Amino acid sequence: MEMLMFHIDKSHHQPIYMQLYEKIRDSIINGQLQEGEKLPSKRHLGEYLAISQTTIENAYAQLVDEGYIYSKQRSGFFVSDIDTLPLISQQREMTESTMTLADTPPSSRYMFQLGAIDKAHFPFEQFRKYAKEAFDTLQHTLVETGDQQGDFTLRQQISHYLFHSRGVQSTPEQVIIASSTEQLLSIITDLLPSQHTFMLEDPIYPQVPQLLTRKHIPFHFIPVQDDGIHVAHIEQCDDNIVYITPSHQFPTGVTMSLQNRVKLLKWASAHPDRYIIEDDYDSEFRYEGKPIPALQSLDKAERVIYVSTFSKSIAPSIRIAYAVLPAHLAKQYHQTRNIEGGTVPRHTQYMVSRFMESNQFERHLNRMRKIYRQKRDVLLNHLSQHPTLCRIDGAQTGMHFIVTIHNGLSEQDCLQRFKAHAIDIQPLSHYRFHANDTTPRFVLGFGGIDDNELANHVEQLIHALQ
Repeated sequence: MEMLMFHIDKSHHQPIYMQLYEKIRDSIINGQLQEGEKLPSKRHLGEYLAISQTTIENAYAQLVDEGYIYSKQRSGFFVSDIDTLPLISQQREMTESTMTLADTPPSSRYMFQLGAIDKAHFPFEQFRKYAKEAFDTLQHTLVETGDQQGDFTLRQQISHYLFHSRGVQSTPEQVIIASSTEQLLSIITDLLPSQHTFMLEDPIYPQVPQLLTRKHIPFHFIPVQDDGIHVAHIEQCDDNIVYITPSHQFPTGVTMSLQNRVKLLKWASAHPDRYIIEDDYDSEFRYEGKPIPALQSLDKAERVIYVSTFSKSIAPSIRIAYAVLPAHLAKQYHQTRNIEGGTVPRHTQYMVSRFMESNQFERHLNRMRKIYRQKRDVLLNHLSQHPTLCRIDGAQTGMHFIVTIHNGLSEQDCLQRFKAHAIDIQPLSHYRFHANDTTPRFVLGFGGIDDNELANHVEQLIHALQ
């Protein structure tokens, strides 16, 4: 039985039993105490709140008289079904109505969410097996703190996977594990030269500039072109850190050309304080052409810090992101005291490392690549039938693409129509900080849409724009 934590003001002019009565009554009306819930005994509650049993008896008696609680012989006091009391029912309905209006966002039937995955094909069976291993067998080491850099076995598996899938050169000692890309970036900024200014893509994932703002790190934006970030603009700046998503720029979906990659690496290697942070967030899902190696695989001067996550390849709730540091920064990381780390539960690390070493991760990626390609193709086939309505860009890789509307509607017109048709989709302008689009563009995420809902979603989108 749980206690009731109430503040009783013994210096107040109101009798103590009335204070207790009102607090219990309000808790019942607000739903914090549920029908059938047992109240603490008079003796236990008296000891807990340091008040007399007589005081509690008087408060309980008042609650019984008014129908808020009832007593069972030799069992105690229990919360009544107060919905039968007309005044209380009306109060509760008013409270719930107010909460709904204030706190509940408008629901959308057709959601093109970014970051959502196909839940129907999550490898539940495999993770159930690994969870059983982690908790049923005597894994004594998993209840200890562990390495703040991340468990060695998982770092080893990540290093092996990145070499074979992305061409990334690393050792387990260079890999660090955190609970999010934002936390990794926070760690990385603590390792960079004391005087550093970031150059960020525009548009960009908003959490990156938000984190830099919180850490009081200066930054400015560089426009993204059809072949990636404007490298000539970077070459003219005096700033020394650039954060990019070269394989599938977020959110435009463009891929940085090889020529620009080489130019950017040459720029970074020209000064020891320059670094490139490569966010390779959903490169596993490429549907057309040859796989593009990571920028880090071309780096001979150790200027690239590679960052990625399992949020798309496994699930967002896994909460594991990882970075590959250049060897000299990895050494600095090991020598830095009180640095962030150790935030991913060791049982989760164990399950993911087992998933990878058993080759189930590779099979899962191959299966999901096929599933997401099929989802994408359904959407593209429907949208391509309306060339006067929209244009598609950035659909070669990943779990989203850009839809440009060119039927004369403004962005505000589109948003109003989407709202009227219960459609949830983000405009590209949400991720822009400087330049504005002359025509409305939207970021269409498709990973989380059920297969049997794809056609309905895209037809509703088309209908809203016609």
